[in-house]
Amino acid sequence: MRQKLVNIIELAHVVDILDGFAPKHVVESALRSAGLDRKMLSEGTGFVSYAAEAVILESVARAIGDRHLGARVGQAFDYLAYGAYANYVLGAPDLRSALDRGRRALSLTHPGSEIVIRQTDTHMVVGRDSKGLSVVGHLHLDEGALFVISKVVRYFLGADWRPDWLELPDGHSDEKSKLAELLGAPVRTGAQSPSVAIRLSDLATRNPQPLKTQKMITLEELGALMGVEPVQSMEGAVLQIMRAHFPTSVPSESRVAAHLAIGPRSLQRALGAEGTLFRTIRSMFIEGQAREMLRNSDIPVEQIAAMLGYKEPKSFRRAFREWTGSSPKSFRGSRNANT
Repeated sequence: MRQKLVNIIELAHVVDILDGFAPKHVVESALRSAGLDRKMLSEGTGFVSYAAEAVILESVARAIGDRHLGARVGQAFDYLAYGAYANYVLGAPDLRSALDRGRRALSLTHPGSEIVIRQTDTHMVVGRDSKGLSVVGHLHLDEGALFVISKVVRYFLGADWRPDWLELPDGHSDEKSKLAELLGAPVRTGAQSPSVAIRLSDLATRNPQPLKTQKMITLEELGALMGVEPVQSMEGAVLQIMRAHFPTSVPSESRVAAHLAIGPRSLQRALGAEGTLFRTIRSMFIEGQAREMLRNSDIPVEQIAAMLGYKEPKSFRRAFREWTGSSPKSFRGSRNANT
């Protein structure tokens, strides 16, 4: 069972954009409703649930009365905010190659999602899979995705390019004319995913602004540049949620499940299918963070214990000895002896 996640790089940029549409306290409230805060976004790396981004958008949209906030955020989105990923995609020699690079590397920005391509006699219809996003606010994500895809196309075809048509899933049909005005093209609803129609004759368009270096890098190298690894399992998704919340807290099973927009039992079943348990993953995460902080920081043991959820330092010391065979003090001392 793969969960749809979003790179923190994107979510942090979206929150910056939202600050321009709504009062700060409204955005802060939206973050809290998704179980996040600005510190997580500014200091964290990796991924959070795509559902969390949907909740944030819907919360702000309701507060300011904007039914098409996702489209407006998409308009303001700076594709270059993706950093190394954007350079990888926009460094392609032609438009077709850029779209292919975006498809292959999507796991580094949106694990669990995929680029869906359908070809007609005259057009390539490119979209982002939105199946499984039956969560509050997914309509905003659908509308925003159209702009993100279109920004790649405009990089090659020019700022004045408009798609011949756009496609959106059911749920958007009530305001097609408003969406068409915002998106600059006719809108067809009832599609499987939010998609953009690109003429086949445009796909060979050469890159008008090629990067100075055209060295081809692998997806592994790209992931290293972005500081992330593709998430391929529910266990990986759980670990990403834990990393996003730490050091503010180590989230509980129910909190992780809520963040992934599923129930605790669904989370348990998915992890069971992978041969693991939530408590096993959480214990391994806590042990890893404990080793990391003792090895690479001077944070007092008592503070580390509190950060990891231990009410009593002695409980942490006992657990650490079970993990490593030594006390936290001896573990840290061995580090100092080797430096």
